[in-house]
Amino acid sequence: MAIKKIIKVWENSELISNNISFLRKRTKNIFFPLTDTSNQIIQDLIDTYKKTTCAGIAANQIGYDKSIFIGLARLEDNIDVDELEKKEARSDQEPLEENEYADNYQIYINPQIDKTDAASIQEEVEGCLSIPSVSLKIKRFNKIKVRYYDQEGRAIKNTLKGFMSKLFQHELDHLNGKLMVQHDMVEGFLDEKANISPELFHELREIFR
Repeated sequence: MAIKKIIKVWENSELISNNISFLRKRTKNIFFPLTDTSNQIIQDLIDTYKKTTCAGIAANQIGYDKSIFIGLARLEDNIDVDELEKKEARSDQEPLEENEYADNYQIYINPQIDKTDAASIQEEVEGCLSIPSVSLKIKRFNKIKVRYYDQEGRAIKNTLKGFMSKLFQHELDHLNGKLMVQHDMVEGFLDEKANISPELFHELREIFR
């Protein structure tokens, strides 16, 4: 079990083709009962989540092509979601630190969205560990009905809205080989300390069109 390195689309002002190709692949469903390999992936997700300031991590962000993500289990009053998104976007510039929400997590296995509401839309800023130094305000469904499985193989159904809905959609996108740059973008923000140019960002968007 280990803290894994996050797979990123760029480094030192250059796109990383192998990483991009891997992140674009749809992940594979997990079967029950869980195998030793599946349990190792889950433990690696937990170990990495606890040492990374973030709201969630998908399995393919740490090198596994399986349909699992770890994320907040609940949105507590002490969570500043705007600051959390900023820290995710700045993850490349700051040393590894303890996730202050390390004990607030859920393992989401084979997640899916069962129902959306086209009349319920949110426009919020998101950061992504795999696209460091970038924050995007994008359009997503606000209210969704979801389904996933826990580690015992029990199906969990829930209705999510607001930040928890956005988190679920963001991580499910990863598992489906999709990144936030593919969504309708309202605004985009580059960290002023980053060495990422607008041209490099647009090059990335073109790859995912």
